Amino acid sequence: MRAVISVIRIFFFSAWSLFCILAAMLGCLLTISTKPTLFLAKHLWAPVALFIMGAKLEVKGVENIKPGISYVVMSNHCSYLDIPALLIAFPIYLYFIAKKELKRMPFLGWFIMLAGMIFIDRKNRAAAKASLAYAAKLIHDGKHVIIFPEGTASKNGEVSAFKKGGFHLAQDAEAHIIPVHVTGAYVVWPSSAKLNMQRGKIVVTIGAPVSPETYTKMEMDERIEFIRSQIIQL
Repeated sequence: MRAVISVIRIFFFSAWSLFCILAAMLGCLLTISTKPTLFLAKHLWAPVALFIMGAKLEVKGVENIKPGISYVVMSNHCSYLDIPALLIAFPIYLYFIAKKELKRMPFLGWFIMLAGMIFIDRKNRAAAKASLAYAAKLIHDGKHVIIFPEGTASKNGEVSAFKKGGFHLAQDAEAHIIPVHVTGAYVVWPSSAKLNMQRGKIVVTIGAPVSPETYTKMEMDERIEFIRSQIIQL
């Protein structure tokens, strides 16, 4: 029975997402801007998407976000629902760093491009560095970037090992790192069992920012383990 309900939810989730993508494309064509896509994704697509999937959202630590500071947000990742939950949780617009493979997906890839998100080719070091350099420029221009340092969704709900790319980005951009822990999303829609959905609460806990003056004093491996432990402890 759970599998049948899951299929129904995925159908409506997909239909809603397609509608929002088409609306975003129209908005971008009319305004020649990414702003309609960002607004629609945060304020319309994400809340309805969580409702369709039977998820309630609780956000903790919003007071840690201060205006006028550049951020690289680092979060654990174990469900498709991490993205809408994070979009809603933050009082600022976030630019996601997405793997290049998503760019080839009809509609979704177009939607990500229209929103001004950043694609990274993990198999091409030179291209990956260029993407991170572009992300650093966005941060210097006042944007806020979010990255899943695990590189891919966890298959067991636990926080996996982190990759270095996001940490190089934060250092190059001289940005504060915000650790974030998402819990509950794996229960509602697990990445390892996509037809095993159930209703539940997703909690997004936003930690205190770590300044570049703090993390640049650490060696890279120490820096990675420090942020990872911060996320796990939230």
